[in-house]
Amino acid sequence: MKSIPRALLFTLALTMLGSSGYAATAEQIQQQNQHTLQQERITQKHVVEWSQQREDLVNALLDQTTQLEWNRFQNKKFKQYVGHKKKNIVELQRQKQQMNLLRQELEPFLDHRLSELHQSVKDDLPFLPQERQQRLAFLDQSLTDPDLSLSEKLRRVLEALQIEADYGNSIEVTEETLPLATGDTMVQVLRLGRIGLFYLSYDGHHGAQWQPQQQQWLALEDTYLTTLQSTIDIIKQKRSAELVDLPLPLISKKQEI
Repeated sequence: MKSIPRALLFTLALTMLGSSGYAATAEQIQQQNQHTLQQERITQKHVVEWSQQREDLVNALLDQTTQLEWNRFQNKKFKQYVGHKKKNIVELQRQKQQMNLLRQELEPFLDHRLSELHQSVKDDLPFLPQERQQRLAFLDQSLTDPDLSLSEKLRRVLEALQIEADYGNSIEVTEETLPLATGDTMVQVLRLGRIGLFYLSYDGHHGAQWQPQQQQWLALEDTYLTTLQSTIDIIKQKRSAELVDLPLPLISKKQEI
């Protein structure tokens, strides 16, 4: 067997060592590249996550800014509302004071007017006695009712005064039973406003006129009985209107409302 020269053996040894070192280096480079790629992927993932977090923070900040502006707007509005309500409260307090003053003046006034109305009805012609007395009793009850508002009390008194005043502008014929000297008698009663009150029997033979000063019925002269019947027929629309001549009593101040 031939011997291999030492120089060749040394060269082969170096070559084998070089090939082994190169292979180790390539594997390290590949591992390093993989590690680098993995780090880049992790970094990219973190970048994406940080970007999303940043966007969320920006949106949250915008929401907070918008909410802050809305709260400022609401606070401004509420201050205006509060100012407006304070003015309303002051106005209501002023009105309440005026109402208290008005009540102090109006309640005695209503009582006084009702007393005058009682006296006026008492001194007036004696027509519709039951209706008018019921109205006065209703007003007496109304003015002493603590649950009734002052405005309603005023309305009721004014309404009663208006009704009484309207009697002066109306004429009417009613059928009533009067306590006469001959006993209770059904008659026709003629009212001319609040200044004249007459009655006429159905046979037309008896008639009288109410005299406020004497507070009694006084018989009419026979010459007025026909005129009284004609007046009643005109009011009942049984004959055409015409001028009539009836006696009227003197009007005393007691009859004025």
